Amino acid sequence: MNEQTVITKALNELMESQGVGPEKLASLTNIPLRFINSLKNAEFSKLPSEPYVRGYLQKIAGALKTDPDEILRVYKESAAAATSGKGDKLPENRFRKLTIQSGWMTGLAIVILIASFLFFRFDDIFGITGLEAVIPSTSSSELIAITGNVKPGDRLTLNDEIVYTDDIGHFEKEIVLEPGLNKLEFKIRRFLGRERTIVRQIYYQQ
Repeated sequence: MNEQTVITKALNELMESQGVGPEKLASLTNIPLRFINSLKNAEFSKLPSEPYVRGYLQKIAGALKTDPDEILRVYKESAAAATSGKGDKLPENRFRKLTIQSGWMTGLAIVILIASFLFFRFDDIFGITGLEAVIPSTSSSELIAITGNVKPGDRLTLNDEIVYTDDIGHFEKEIVLEPGLNKLEFKIRRFLGRERTIVRQIYYQQ
C-alpha cells in the first residue's frame, strides 16, 4: 500500500514546497485538472496513455522546479506497484474501471467519426505534405481528441506543446477547449530543419 502512494507523496511535497495547489498547477501547465488529481491520487486507470503522461510529468517538473527524470521514475514505480497489487483486492472494481474507460474511449471515437463525416465537409480533413488530421469546425464538448498522422521522424507541436507520435507517425492529442473560438496551431519540423505551420479553428459551443 505504501509503494502505491509514492507518486502521491512526492507530488504533495513538491506542490507544498512551491505553494501550488491542483488548480494552480493545472493553470501553469495547461493540463486538465482531472489528470492532475488522478496523478496526485495515484488513479492510474483514469490517466491517458503513457506518452501523454510523460509529457504531463515533464511540464509538472518544470512548474515545480524538479528533475523530470526523477518524477518520471517515481511515477513508473508507483504505476508498476499499483498494477501488481490491485489484482489482490477488489478485482471487480478494477475491471469495472477498465470497462468504463474502454467504453468512454470507444464512444468518443464514434462521436468524432460521426461528427466529422455527417456535419463537416471534406475540406475539414486537410492533407498537406507531412500532416493529415481530422478536425471538426465546431464542438459541443469541452474535451476533444485530435487524431492524425505525420511522416515518421517529423517533430509535431500543437500550440507549442509537443505531440508524441508512434513508429508510423500516428498521433492522438486531447485538448481542452475554451468557450468560443479556439485556435489550433500545428508546427511540423522536418529532418532538414524546415518547419511548416498550419492553423485551424474550432468553435466550442456550450
